[in-house]
Amino acid sequence: MVNLDLRRRPKIQIALKNQQPNLVNTYTTGDRIDGTATITVDHDIPFDHLDITFEGTSRTTVERASVPGQSGACQTFLKLRQPIDHYPSPRILQPGHTYVFPFTFVVPDRLLPQACNHPKNHGHLEHAHTLLPPTLGDTMVTLQKGKNALVDDLCPDMCRVAYFVQTAIVKREGSRKRKVLGSGTQKVRVMPVVEEQPPLSIPDYEVDGYCVRKEKDLRRGWTRAKRGRFVVSTSQPRPIVSNNGGDESVNSVATLDLRFEPVTEDEVPPALGTVWTKVTASTFFSAQPWSDFPAGMRASSWAQLGRGVYLESVPLSTRCVASASWTKHSRRDSLSSSSSSTSTSSTSTTSTTESGSGSYYTASLIIPVTLPPTKTLVPTFHSCLLSRTYSLDLSISYHTPHTSRLLGSTVSLKVPIQVTSAPRDMPSKNAAEVNVSEMEDGDVEAFFTPRDVTGLAVAPPAYGDYRPRVAAPEQRSVCV
Repeated sequence: MVNLDLRRRPKIQIALKNQQPNLVNTYTTGDRIDGTATITVDHDIPFDHLDITFEGTSRTTVERASVPGQSGACQTFLKLRQPIDHYPSPRILQPGHTYVFPFTFVVPDRLLPQACNHPKNHGHLEHAHTLLPPTLGDTMVTLQKGKNALVDDLCPDMCRVAYFVQTAIVKREGSRKRKVLGSGTQKVRVMPVVEEQPPLSIPDYEVDGYCVRKEKDLRRGWTRAKRGRFVVSTSQPRPIVSNNGGDESVNSVATLDLRFEPVTEDEVPPALGTVWTKVTASTFFSAQPWSDFPAGMRASSWAQLGRGVYLESVPLSTRCVASASWTKHSRRDSLSSSSSSTSTSSTSTTSTTESGSGSYYTASLIIPVTLPPTKTLVPTFHSCLLSRTYSLDLSISYHTPHTSRLLGSTVSLKVPIQVTSAPRDMPSKNAAEVNVSEMEDGDVEAFFTPRDVTGLAVAPPAYGDYRPRVAAPEQRSVCV
C-alpha cells in the first residue's frame, strides 16, 4: 500500500534555463532564474493552489559541552514567491495532461530586515546580516576545467547554506491547515557580489591570533653577543577577488617589510631563505544568532555557549628569496623624514636607542597569493548563524652570516584577508596584472582608508510572503 501511494503522488519536474546535465546552475546578484515547473499525474487530484518559491536556508549543528548531545538551528532567511495568474478550471489535475508553469526570480542584493530581528550590539552587524550569504557546505557537482568535480569550500558538516527552487501542490484542510500533495526541488548555487569592506585595525602586538609585526634580537656564537635587531612586518593585503565560478585563478599580493638594526657598522643583515604562505578559512557557527562579529581565537569555551569554529588551512606557495637585496640607509638622512612616515612603513619607527650604528638596512618582498584550483573560497560573509573569514599566514626563514643554514630561524606573521566577489562583467585581477609601483605609491593609503558604512543599510523591496524562522536553540531542525 505504501508503494502504491508513492506511485500515485504527482510527478513534478523543475527545469532551469541553460541547465546542463549533472551540473548545478550558478547565479550571482541580479541574475534571473528562469525555468518551468512541469506536473503530471496518473489520477484526478483536486488542489487549491500551487507554490513556486525560491528559498535560501542556513543550518548549524553544535556539539554540547555540558551534556552529551547536539544543539542546532535552522533559518529560512529568503523566500521569494512566484505569482501564478492562470490555473486550470476547475482546479483538478487530470491524467493525460501536462501542466507547465513558468517562473522567474531575480537574485536580490540583500535580505529583508525581518531576516535579522534578533538582538545586536551595533548597527554594522545588521548591515552584514542582511547581505545575501553564499552557498556553503552544500556539496554539489560543478564544472572545473572541463571536468565534473566536487566543490571543496572548506566547510564542515555542521554548517550549510543552501538555495533551491521548490514547487508544491497545496490542498487546504480547514481554515488554517494545509496539506502538501506533492513537491519538487531543484538546487542552485548562489555566489552573490560581495564588495570589499574596510580593513581591520590591528595593533603591532598579537591580538585575536593576528600578528602583523615581530622583532627578534640576532646573536652570534656561543657568547650570544647581540648583532642587531631584525624586524618583519606586513599589512592587510588587498582582497582575493573571485569571478563567480569562472575558470580563472583568483589572486592577491602580500608585502613583507624587513628591517635590520645593526649594533655596529661592521654587522651585515641576515641571509634570507624561504617564504611559505598559506590561507586559513575560519567557519564560525552557532545554535543562536550572533549578537556581534565572531572574534578570532577565543573559541576554546564556545561549546559551552552553543557555538563553534572550524579551521582549515590551504598551503599556497613556497618561494626562495635568498636573492633579495638589502638597501643600506643612513640614520642621519632618515631623521628628517621620520615624521612623515605612514602606517604602511611601520618598521621605520623601530627604536634605535640600543644601537650605536649610524645606519640600518631595509628590504621589501612582494609575495603573490595564488590559490590552488582544487579549492573554492566563498566570499567573506557574516550571517545570523554562520560566518566565514580568512587569514593569510606568512613565514620567512633566515640565518645569520658565517653560520650554518641548518641553524636558521623563522618568523611568522598572520594577517586577515578578505575574499570578495565581482560581477560577471568585471574579471578578477590576477597577480601578473598588479603593478608593483602601484603597491608602493600613495594610492595604497587612499585605497585602504576605512569608509563609513552606516549609510549603506538601504531597505530592500518587498518580495511578498516571507517568514524567517530560527529553530529553538536546543532542538536540531532539518531544512527541507
